[in-house]
Amino acid sequence: MNNQKLLGIELCRGLAAYAVILVHSGDENWGLATDPSAISFRLNFYFGVPFFLAVAFYFLTAKPEIAYSAKFWRSRFDRIVIPYIIWTVIFLILRIIIFAASDRTDRLQELLTDPLSIVFFGGASYHLYFLALLLAGTSLILLVPLLQKLKVSNLGLLLLSILSAALYNWLEISGNSFHLGPDVAFKSLLTTWQIDLQAHPLLRLLLVEIAWLIKCLPYLCVSLLLHQIFKSKKISQQSIKIGSIGLLIAINIGGQLLLPKSFKEIILAYTLLLVGISISSYFKHPIVNNIIASVGACSFGIYLIHPLIMNIVKSLVDKISPELTNSISIPSMLALSIPCFVISWLSVAIAKNKLATDRLPGFRL
Repeated sequence: MNNQKLLGIELCRGLAAYAVILVHSGDENWGLATDPSAISFRLNFYFGVPFFLAVAFYFLTAKPEIAYSAKFWRSRFDRIVIPYIIWTVIFLILRIIIFAASDRTDRLQELLTDPLSIVFFGGASYHLYFLALLLAGTSLILLVPLLQKLKVSNLGLLLLSILSAALYNWLEISGNSFHLGPDVAFKSLLTTWQIDLQAHPLLRLLLVEIAWLIKCLPYLCVSLLLHQIFKSKKISQQSIKIGSIGLLIAINIGGQLLLPKSFKEIILAYTLLLVGISISSYFKHPIVNNIIASVGACSFGIYLIHPLIMNIVKSLVDKISPELTNSISIPSMLALSIPCFVISWLSVAIAKNKLATDRLPGFRL
């Protein structure tokens, strides 16, 4: 299994980007009444961010020798840090303008009095935390040469995957995972110890980074396990296809009841990854291939730009069909998410083509 761009994975990247948009189109932060059926419908689309993590770590661990490569870390800076800085500035400026224009001084003060969140936790916009999370998780690649030196077997990697997923599950159910909004981690533990994180910014930063590393660790272990299994060549492509699709169905039928949240999240993400790998050979039509490749290549940019497009689409839907946006329902989520996805995709694709034409290096959407 080589580390090439597979069209099935690119298609799944696009699906994951749309899933994120649909989840955010039904966000309770809109302050509207929510139809219970919309909540149930939205629960089926929480695979977006876990899938992005699974893909990132799958390709990240394909060449473990890059762990100590200066070129690799420069590429991480270009692909994660630079977009993070640019989009932080964009959303920060936009929010300052909006809050000032609408005389929401409380929100403006809340935003500007937490620079630690803006700089390190994606506080300029709720979705930017993913880039900071991914950057923190990328540092786990430094563990791979050590695991290789120890010659950890498939069974050992399986045990590490289970243990790390269990640790992540504890983090979630104990209330100690990263919380968007207050942008803190280990909140439950620190409440018990009566520690005020606002008075200890470095401790707050350290604990968030630890929580993110715990979240990413099972993705590292599972990715390493998959690569070792593929290298053994004991499993055929047909077996991967049948097994992954069967597992996907089984998880959706019984996973809600039988699996802890973190285990379901990780298994579902990697099942979708395996489905993407297994269906890649079936895409033969050049036009279809180009569309899928474009959606996959633009998925990161779609994720970054979609909150801005979402607000524009919502204002348009408000004018065209105001009854749709009076509450959160399945039709309202579809009315917001579908045009938001299409417009975000086209916007990113046009921008990427423009940047490629102008030959501007170092910036990737």
